Amino acid sequence: MDKRYKGCLLSTMINRAYRLSSTPTAFSEECDKLRTIFLNLDYPVNLINSSINKFLSNIDNTSALDDASDGTFTIVVPLPFKDQHSANSVKREMQNLSAKIRVQIKPVFQSKKISQVLAPKEKKPPIVNNQCVVYKFQCDLCDTDYVGYTTRHLHQRIGEHKHSAIGRHLEDHGLSNNSRF
Repeated sequence: MDKRYKGCLLSTMINRAYRLSSTPTAFSEECDKLRTIFLNLDYPVNLINSSINKFLSNIDNTSALDDASDGTFTIVVPLPFKDQHSANSVKREMQNLSAKIRVQIKPVFQSKKISQVLAPKEKKPPIVNNQCVVYKFQCDLCDTDYVGYTTRHLHQRIGEHKHSAIGRHLEDHGLSNNSRF
């Protein structure tokens, strides 16, 4: 893997850890976890440490971490993530509010879970609309049954059985409307 790519990935993860951490202690713990993870992925130790040190030296707003350690507290506000434009707008508003009330407010954006994004939009159709189905006709009077398989829609195959030996058997016993499958 390219060293530049590794450096970019490290920087991204460190930046994410910083933005999600509410205190300097929490950020330090996150950096320790990142060290462990990236060491397990065979990243060079010097690349990991230099990336963390470079990030720390480039933080524009180091007073935010210092303020949190001198007794003031940070309020973390979880918000749903809609899009990047709204997220940037909310961040600006939170910074303005933080300056006015002299309390650091950090929005933490949470995205939807993949199951919510990929959830089915409509209910599953009833079994008669399914394809590739194993089905069973059973006569209630004489203990005769028939098991079949179709790759077509089940309702099509049932319609075809009305004119087969199965359909005739069920009609002979008066069960054409009461058959179970």
